[in-house]
Amino acid sequence: MTDDKRPVSLLIFYLISFMALVVSGLVYKVLFVAYNYGQFSSLTISEISYALIWGVRFDIASAGLLSLISCLILWGFYRLSPSKNPAPVLLVTMLFIQLSMQIGDIIYYAEAGRHVSYEMRDALTDASGLFMTAITKHAMFFVLSYLLAIVIIISISKFSTRLFQRYPRSGTAGSGFKLKYELQLVLILLLSVVSVRGGVNGVPQGVISAFKIGDAQQAIVAMNGAYSVVYGVINSSKEVSRVSVKLPDSIDVNKIMRSLYASVPDVNNHEQTVKKYNLVFVLMEGWAADLMSAYGYEEVTTPFFDSLKEKSLAPSGVISGGVRTTEGIYAIFCSQQNPLGETVAQSSLQNNQYQCLPDILKQQGWHTAFFQGSHKETSGTGAFAQSLGFTDSYAKEDMPDGRYEHNYWGAHDPDIYDYVLDNLDKMSKPFLVGINTNSTHDIRVPPGVKPFFGNANSKKKHESILHFADQAMKEFFDKFKEKPYYKDTIFVLLSDHTGGKHKSIAAKYFIPGIIFSEGITPVSKVDRYVSQRDFSPTVLELLGLPASRSFTGKSLISETEDEYFADYFDAGSVGWITGDSLVETSVNKPSDMKCYSLENGLVDAIPVQCDEGHRNRSEQSLVFTAYSQDLLFKGKTKYFYDFFSK
Repeated sequence: MTDDKRPVSLLIFYLISFMALVVSGLVYKVLFVAYNYGQFSSLTISEISYALIWGVRFDIASAGLLSLISCLILWGFYRLSPSKNPAPVLLVTMLFIQLSMQIGDIIYYAEAGRHVSYEMRDALTDASGLFMTAITKHAMFFVLSYLLAIVIIISISKFSTRLFQRYPRSGTAGSGFKLKYELQLVLILLLSVVSVRGGVNGVPQGVISAFKIGDAQQAIVAMNGAYSVVYGVINSSKEVSRVSVKLPDSIDVNKIMRSLYASVPDVNNHEQTVKKYNLVFVLMEGWAADLMSAYGYEEVTTPFFDSLKEKSLAPSGVISGGVRTTEGIYAIFCSQQNPLGETVAQSSLQNNQYQCLPDILKQQGWHTAFFQGSHKETSGTGAFAQSLGFTDSYAKEDMPDGRYEHNYWGAHDPDIYDYVLDNLDKMSKPFLVGINTNSTHDIRVPPGVKPFFGNANSKKKHESILHFADQAMKEFFDKFKEKPYYKDTIFVLLSDHTGGKHKSIAAKYFIPGIIFSEGITPVSKVDRYVSQRDFSPTVLELLGLPASRSFTGKSLISETEDEYFADYFDAGSVGWITGDSLVETSVNKPSDMKCYSLENGLVDAIPVQCDEGHRNRSEQSLVFTAYSQDLLFKGKTKYFYDFFSK
């Protein structure tokens, strides 16, 4: 750079460093694509270019953070060692650090098929092994990429020298204690916060935000490797911990799995003509079956849903796969068991490749979009939905002012439905739409609306908001019936999870769920409890599409010899429902079991003495859970049915 020892303006240094890091970061993203091009060969050059440009927000975030660190160090030197000017060294150092992180990420992706991100903790643990892999299996790339890094650093250093020479220097940093450096530092801090957060939006961006681009492969291209590494280090404490499942001695896992599944799904066995019906999944935020008249509740809280259930494919009840929206989304659309007590979203598991309904249908020509009434990045929901195959994601920040004032979380259901209906008219057909409602995220009806059951206590408030949400759904259906594509649409209505207090642990996971259409779906009562995982397999069968070998759920309309079951995990135990029986088993102590009869329904489950039949079901629950968790944490959910070949 320059031998002039007089201090450089902190702000000028920040801007030069920032631009240098953004440009060099973008260059190495191009190198990332080139080295791993086989993974992105399905993308066109224009799609790759768009992803690179769209992902500049992550290059900016990385540059902003590293430049801020440089400025903090530089400020310290100006105040404590005013005779020294380490600006040239700091710029070179940060360039080297960023490019090294990107080189490491490129090699890691070539080996693991994913960016480092949340797996940074494991990468640090295995640093020596990863380094040896880099210099043996990727020796040529390793050497050439660092040679390129040296060329970039020298070029930027020479260019920055000319830039610094154009700006006047001040006197020595120690001549009078003026606050000009501190004022510059405050401005730099503000610029850095905005760049790292990805703007002035309410929720900061994360690695999952890359999926906002709407295509999983483009999301990988968009991500800056250095940002991914730093994000993983900072958020390593948020990593999902795998819950150990202890199996009884001498148990044959493959044999028990084969007892649960009659055969491998035949991906080639489907009708000649795919039925391209539209699909609307309404994920009814927090609706609990034990508060709904359709499932035996004393108050008629949901009269519209009750009437619709009588005309639908309707099981006795549905068991949710978790207690959060993202857990429900994963169980419903990917037909997989969630990590026990955790969510895939915003964890290293997010980086694995999943075969989920939105992606399957997108490959078949469906347009896919996800709508939610809360903020797009509440718990990472919007971007997580996109990572599973939803191309578009819309949330409260995209919606115009509606009829009702927002609650604590966002827009009320009538305004969400209106926004969805407006967008459906412009959407190509067929479409798959997911709608996560929001009114029942709170227990307050909007101002000006009379609570149907009053608001004397929290129970009445809960009943009133549930009734309000039910009537909003009725209005949605009334308006939808006027659409020309109504009779070509299948509606899947089920809750993402429950909320509030419940009579039992099992009731905590008891949710409503039906499939409705006029003339497409059979009107039938399914006399058993089913899982959220069963809905996507059912939809594939309704559309005449082949079953997915990654789905663990079972179609509600298939006539097979499979044993049907539903499960949940709570407080260290797996609940396993088959027929009129419920068994809860500790995953750490298999002998610790609780058994119930469901002859009076799930809410009023009757404790019974455990017998040999219950013990067999307990073993099934532990084997299924251990097997599913093993595949999930190994990133091999696509190979669920491999137990047939062992």
